[in-house]
Amino acid sequence: MRLPLPSGPASGDGTLKGGETMLFCGIDWSDQTLEYHLRHAERGELVKGTVAASVAGLADLYATLELHTRPEEIGVAIETCHGVWIQALLDRGYKIYPVSPKAADNFRKALNDSGVKTDAIDSKTLALFLVTFHHDRTPLRPDDPEIVKIRILCQDRLRLSEERVAKVNELTAAIKGYYPAFLGVFGCLDSDIALDFLIQYPTQRQFRKLSAHRFVAWLGRRHYTCRRRIDEMVEKLHAPAFEVAEHLQDSKKHLISYLGRSLKLLNAEIDERDEEINDLLKSLPESDWILSLPGAGGVLGPSLLACIGRDPERFASTGEARAFMGTAPVTKASGKARSVHFRWGCWKFARRTLQLFADQSRHRCAWAAVFYQKQRDSGHGHHAALRALAHRWVKILLAMQRTGSRYDEAIYMRAQRRHLLKCPSVKAAH
Repeated sequence: MRLPLPSGPASGDGTLKGGETMLFCGIDWSDQTLEYHLRHAERGELVKGTVAASVAGLADLYATLELHTRPEEIGVAIETCHGVWIQALLDRGYKIYPVSPKAADNFRKALNDSGVKTDAIDSKTLALFLVTFHHDRTPLRPDDPEIVKIRILCQDRLRLSEERVAKVNELTAAIKGYYPAFLGVFGCLDSDIALDFLIQYPTQRQFRKLSAHRFVAWLGRRHYTCRRRIDEMVEKLHAPAFEVAEHLQDSKKHLISYLGRSLKLLNAEIDERDEEINDLLKSLPESDWILSLPGAGGVLGPSLLACIGRDPERFASTGEARAFMGTAPVTKASGKARSVHFRWGCWKFARRTLQLFADQSRHRCAWAAVFYQKQRDSGHGHHAALRALAHRWVKILLAMQRTGSRYDEAIYMRAQRRHLLKCPSVKAAH
């Protein structure tokens, strides 16, 4: 039997304005299957089962759930907020409520003291969690496709950059241990010209055999332009360095050559991703205000937009945005005890982006530099001071998102003065 259709938001017991009801579904997912559990807030379980994590499986899931009501009246609790089938549920009209794995696990333990854990129990736990807490949760609001695209591109670029850092560190360790004469020859170990050299001459023995004429000729073929350094580089050919046994050089040359090729590919891939990101950013109306921020260049600008998004109603409040993006610490208070802790549960990409932006802004923005220094003077470490500055920037970014206006430091300073004049202590001083 179909339930009455909703006409407004649900209250705490699943009742909508007008006396109508909504349903709650928990889905526990894996690569092969989706375990689902659908229930009514008062009447309990309606249906449960398992479908394949495929197009046919989703069609079966739709058919089963929609026997009871329309997709718009079903809230779905999940432990993820991305993926092909998640997007399919959103496109179908279901209300998606992401639940952190830790919250779901704690709720399951509270319901079941035995410690038994199965996919069926997990899906039921998620459904019961949503029945209990849906009035305190905001359903997932997907951004426009171009914002989603730039977010994915920026996150992928970050993973490529992290992979490059790891490989540069590995290559540096190999060079220090098995090819010390190469250290300092080129200014940057992961530059294309340095990597080309390592690919062609992966041992210290080969490096030592090069004459100055051949080395300069090799640089010329690569169109090396820093002429003032060539003499210094030539001196490195036969400068004193730790000797390495030939069998050790030969055993490591394959890894050095491989790392050189891998880093060249990563450099090219990152350059290609940067070009794609910046072309996409230029086509968006948000590019004007996002690039007006002090320190937001071709990398941080798109990443900031990926964090903030386009939808001004994405966050219910500035505090929610700050918690989600990790700039707000966690405050715990009980009785007379009160403590403030680092926030572990947040969107790590956003926290990293905002902290990097805060670091850049303090070099280009007067008030940011003053704010950062005050944090340091009060005893906070470098990263804590940057997070506090990023915390301040979140409010500014959300205001710029709503108005679409470019950053103007004079406007911010005037707002700060108005705020200070409202403070009782400042009024008393005047």
